[in-house]
Amino acid sequence: MAQTAFYHGQILGPLDLNVFLTNAAGQRQDAAVISYALFQLVNNVEVLVGSPNRTPSHDEVGAYYASFVIPKNAPLGEYHIRWTFQQTMTSAPIQIVQEFTIVSNDTVITSASLYSEEKFTLINSVRINLRDNNPDRNYHFRPPTGEGPLTRQTRVFGFIWEDIELSEYLERGMDMVNLAAPLTGFTTDTVPRPWWTVTIHGAMIHALRALAINWIEEEFDYSIGGISLSITKAEKYESLLNSLEDEFTNELIRAKETIKLLDGLQQPRFGIGIRSSFGPYSGRGILTPRKFVSF
Repeated sequence: MAQTAFYHGQILGPLDLNVFLTNAAGQRQDAAVISYALFQLVNNVEVLVGSPNRTPSHDEVGAYYASFVIPKNAPLGEYHIRWTFQQTMTSAPIQIVQEFTIVSNDTVITSASLYSEEKFTLINSVRINLRDNNPDRNYHFRPPTGEGPLTRQTRVFGFIWEDIELSEYLERGMDMVNLAAPLTGFTTDTVPRPWWTVTIHGAMIHALRALAINWIEEEFDYSIGGISLSITKAEKYESLLNSLEDEFTNELIRAKETIKLLDGLQQPRFGIGIRSSFGPYSGRGILTPRKFVSF
């Protein structure tokens, strides 16, 4: 199921299917030309729904969203919204795709339903280890995130990371685990239970690095009238990140050594020894009916 799900009859607004455009300097900028098209995914093939050039709603600089009502007879399943825009009238068109799902009205949409049971468990574990699981108790002295619909209710959470972000960091952490020698091919659904800790720590590394990047942009020193204010959180996050990376490396080495050990147990450890009238003989190799002694 896609990360975003809607019901029949639901009115989509600014917080649903939206894009935010910025220029090379990171400043919000309107597009010279922008449109979107809707596609139903049928057997992994996009089938156009309605007009190929729909006009999005636009209420602030660089912010666009698809404003329409999910028809009550719309087929259930996976959909794509494909945005097409140009920065200037002479620049090349750019396309981006967002995925969403239309579900029946009796479906309860929760974060757990968007992920497999194994991945949702890992996401919660990452959040707990980052102390981001209970904003009311673990107060971070930061304003809550903006309100938004969640399971038809209004939410005002102070979480630092969204589930979709932690899901991405888990995938990157899984890549780090798999790429370390010897090469493995685990996913977040198949990673062995004893390897969860090293996978979670890999995800935490990416989560903290992303947060440090944010704080680098927010750091400043200010002084006026004998009163000074200095915000330098990036350095603290980087220090924590370095410590976590060392721990992750040691855990990864131990995890990979279990694979080497299992591989080693499958190989001959000693040479093959036999006795005959000519005295003892010891050689290396595999003893088979056709090759009684291996030279």
